Amino acid sequence: MILLWLALILALLAAVTLVLGWWGAGIILHPPKMSAMTVFPEQFGIKYEKVAFRTVDGLLLQGWFLPSPTGDDRTLLMCHGWGDNKGELLDATYFLNTAAGFNLLYFDNRSHGESEGDITTSGCLEIMDFDAAMGYLKQNHPQNLRRLGVFGLSMGAAVAAMSAHKYPEIKTLVLESPFTDFRKVISQWAWNNLHMPYFPIMIAVLWLLPLRVGRKDASAYSPLRFIAKLAPRPLLVISGSDDRLMPEADVRALYAQAQDPKELWIVPGARHAKCHETAGAAYERRVTDFFLQHLV
Repeated sequence: MILLWLALILALLAAVTLVLGWWGAGIILHPPKMSAMTVFPEQFGIKYEKVAFRTVDGLLLQGWFLPSPTGDDRTLLMCHGWGDNKGELLDATYFLNTAAGFNLLYFDNRSHGESEGDITTSGCLEIMDFDAAMGYLKQNHPQNLRRLGVFGLSMGAAVAAMSAHKYPEIKTLVLESPFTDFRKVISQWAWNNLHMPYFPIMIAVLWLLPLRVGRKDASAYSPLRFIAKLAPRPLLVISGSDDRLMPEADVRALYAQAQDPKELWIVPGARHAKCHETAGAAYERRVTDFFLQHLV
């Protein structure tokens, strides 16, 4: 009888773990705090073109192309974070157009902003979004590929780190708050926001995620596996000392795997994806100067 009760208890615990794992996987695939589209270029008096392009799996992504106000051909592909959109990234980085004179291509990843899509995977599927944006530039702005850089924030930084090595057109990258490993970052997010323990809940989440995505490799994408492939492109990695999602130690570990030439800037007191907000004009100078130096 005792063994029977023990078996029933274990079965119940396993069932609860699977239910919580399924629920947790759903939160990762459908961010609970998706930012609304409230920021647009016209609010800053910036000229732009609405653009759209399809991914290889058929989703229509929406974007903006901001031409250089000075006619410069230097161009940056701008990649936003998880739960954010192109408008929020524009708000933090439009100085790269108005003050620095770069052409900027912003786009919403799948299931973000104005783009199509039902789920986000923070890497696995978003690589196809990056590829689609590069395809748009090649087809519509080939003259801007000679001096092309990438700016990525959070998830956008991680996706860029995993994608850029395929494109010799990309000459340099600035990555702010990139994560090192998919499994680690979603476990950290779940603990920070839901106090969800790794054992047994996150183990179940990570097991169920590939099943829900329909890709066996959905949770296997890690910038740590790709970052060294970016060389010899110059790389600037930025992180905040108070980042609780992508801690400084993790960013330093990713930076250590990158090859020269590379630079690391830890912004004192900055929280996740808030380095510009914290450092202000110093941030704008550092990022602008890095791109100007390497897009020659």
